[in-house]
Amino acid sequence: MRKAFKTGAIVTAIALSVSGMALADPLAPGKPAGVHAAQMGEKEWLVFGGIAVVAAAVLISQAGSGEHQAVVTPPITVTST
Repeated sequence: MRKAFKTGAIVTAIALSVSGMALADPLAPGKPAGVHAAQMGEKEWLVFGGIAVVAAAVLISQAGSGEHQAVVTPPITVTST
């Protein structure tokens, strides 16, 4: 059990570090890392759009499919002998 946990932790750590390095573009020396460009971007619609999609999904999933008959359980009677 302990060996499997350790192996899983190592594989997860390697996968997380490799995936970040594979997708990142190299930074140019002496230039900013792009924080200003990210702050100036107009991506607010992505946030609000994502919130709207989640809200719509919740509303659709919680919408009833009509009236259902209530489940009636018979009363429990206890008799002592």
